[in-house]
Amino acid sequence: MGNGPHLSRREILESIPLLSSGSLLMPLSAPAAPAPNGVVRGALRDAATGRPVAAKMRVMNTDTGGAYVPAACVKSMPAKSRTGVRYFYARDAYEVALPPGRYEIEVVRGICHQPEFARLEVEAGSTRVRDFSLRLLWDLHASGWYSGNTHTHYNVDIEETVDERLKVVPPAEAVDVSVLSYLIRNTLPYASNRIPIGRLPQYSRDGAILDMGEECRNNSAANSIPFGYGHCLFLNIPRLVQPASTGMLSADGKSPDFPTVSMLCARARRIGGTTVWCHNGHGLEAPVAVALGHVDALNIADGFPVEYEGYYRFLNCGFRLPISSGTDWWEYDHNRVFVQVRGAFRYETWLAGLRAGRTFVSNGPLLSFEVNGKGPGSAIRSAGPVRAVARALSRVPFERLEIVCDGEVVASQSATGRQEAKLEAEIAVGGAAWLAARIAGSTATRLGYPVFAHTNPVYVQAGGPPRRRAEAARALAGQIDSAAGFIRQHYRFASQADQAIALGRFEQGRARYAKLLR
Repeated sequence: MGNGPHLSRREILESIPLLSSGSLLMPLSAPAAPAPNGVVRGALRDAATGRPVAAKMRVMNTDTGGAYVPAACVKSMPAKSRTGVRYFYARDAYEVALPPGRYEIEVVRGICHQPEFARLEVEAGSTRVRDFSLRLLWDLHASGWYSGNTHTHYNVDIEETVDERLKVVPPAEAVDVSVLSYLIRNTLPYASNRIPIGRLPQYSRDGAILDMGEECRNNSAANSIPFGYGHCLFLNIPRLVQPASTGMLSADGKSPDFPTVSMLCARARRIGGTTVWCHNGHGLEAPVAVALGHVDALNIADGFPVEYEGYYRFLNCGFRLPISSGTDWWEYDHNRVFVQVRGAFRYETWLAGLRAGRTFVSNGPLLSFEVNGKGPGSAIRSAGPVRAVARALSRVPFERLEIVCDGEVVASQSATGRQEAKLEAEIAVGGAAWLAARIAGSTATRLGYPVFAHTNPVYVQAGGPPRRRAEAARALAGQIDSAAGFIRQHYRFASQADQAIALGRFEQGRARYAKLLR
């Protein structure tokens, strides 16, 4: 036994560590514990000033494609997102724990800043520091252009409080004006509906202006006409315009399809509101509301892929309807309307610019456009050819920059490096016309939507009616005839008088288009 001390059986047993309750003896072949996470952290700063900024980030494992977010953060999309591409928001700095592996970090701040990327390897138990400086791609503020999202709301899928989202999302998206929309869809509890109507200074940070407005809606049970009368946003209203939803979207789903959306638009404007028709101009009553002068702007691509056909018909009829945009649900993409402000930037001056048509819309490419030296929303007189100049610069790839006249392409230029283009053209308009610049091609954003950008038109007054007015007016009058027939057959009214009032508005709208045809 050697020369060491001899231990009793009792002493030997007492020297063995006891297992806690529920513990198991592990076999010698047990797998090793997973390697501990590493940590990546860093600062987010403005490249020009060095000041801390908010941004949207994506951290992806380059081997598995899996995306990682911090344990407590505001996400760009709900967990049930149809795209599966999730970003998270960070203010001033970020920190995320990651399993060992190779990663790509993407940092995005709106669409006026150049995105930043970094690749790095994370080792078990390590701490990596990677700071990011975000630089402007195009300083549009210098020439009076301010971005806006006219259409946002959050429903029961929200994973954070509305307060948390509103404090970080607008500055991280670098959006200057952000409008939320109260809405009713039966008993679905929208988390954003608890925000009070009106201006929201308590959430306005880093120069952003927030407003709580309303989305007035009517849908149809018929699959062929899903939008019913249509959807329209009310911005800058002091109180709700009731009812917010009619027909099948009302609280009990049984309310009459009355009043019509154009009637509610008229009420909103009487209390100082600005009205923006949604979803590429879809809806039975859109041609009526525009003809009767109840719509201040039309949203393109808010919640849907971009479409121009309906918008072009209104322009070809001679309606100077400003173009606008927004994201609708969450922040599915970077849809923006840029408005050129006259004087100091305030909500009132921004809305005035929107109504005047000093706008362009985009989900990536930035545009400038002039005809004979005049920008979007302007009207010029010319007896001969006009000179149009367009420029595009983009943080996402695009294919072509085009100039359209009355909806037809009259000049085109391929993008240099798929991110920049300039186009100058002399265009013979041959009468009254409208011209605009737009981005075209099949390129898609990371979230799968077509890349788009489109300026509001410059209007050329050269004598005679617009050359495509009859074609457009005939199509819109036909839409109204079909809509009126659908309403007579399917819509519910509390009285014959209400039905007569609703159909009377459609008849008034049709009369406007009939007058254009004459």
